[in-house]
Amino acid sequence: MPGWDNTARRQNNSYSFENASPGAFQAWLETTIARTKQQYTGDERLIFINAWNEWAEGAYLEPDRRFGHTYLEALQNARESDHLIRKARYSLG
Repeated sequence: MPGWDNTARRQNNSYSFENASPGAFQAWLETTIARTKQQYTGDERLIFINAWNEWAEGAYLEPDRRFGHTYLEALQNARESDHLIRKARYSLG
């Protein structure tokens, strides 16, 4: 997930993830893509990203004033990274 802080809803019983950033999100996604490809095949290769426009909780991918488009760019970079790794393996092959 790109971020999470449900303090506004849960106050004293809340969760907040520290150090959420586009770079951390990209690293998580790159690892998740690799693990998913190792463990699953075909239609079972799914990755879910918790980002359902929860602006109050910080769970969103849309551009904002703080990070601009960098969460969306991190998603694109993680997907491109996977393609580049496969292409390099094939050409070294």
